[in-house]
Amino acid sequence: MENQLFNLFLKKGNIVIKSCEYRISLQLDYENGDHCQLAYSDTQDLIQLLTRLSQQIWENENYTKTPYVKQLYLENLNTFSWKMDSSELFIEFNEIENAILLKHKGNNPLHLEINQVVEMVQILERLNI
Repeated sequence: MENQLFNLFLKKGNIVIKSCEYRISLQLDYENGDHCQLAYSDTQDLIQLLTRLSQQIWENENYTKTPYVKQLYLENLNTFSWKMDSSELFIEFNEIENAILLKHKGNNPLHLEINQVVEMVQILERLNI
């Protein structure tokens, strides 16, 4: 599978998305803030891109599928988070801005397993109302 690179320009900030090997890498650029902010259309674009990249990895005959046996994210007061290596990714909905916020702690870029990406897509779909 060839490495692919995408850059999504958001309501606030941008995300560089790269598929490498059998993971999806997200690099968040806040542009002078502490989070990326996604409008409805930004979230739709991100969902479509993550779904397409995940599907390509999943359908690769060399990819070893890891069974989904338990929830990988934590939820705390409408903030969803995933831990990977020494990093953490956060998604939350901001009612005042009517936007989804993405933040991270630790390393940037974040390297997500396919099961984490699937959960992320499901949460983005739920929050993007």
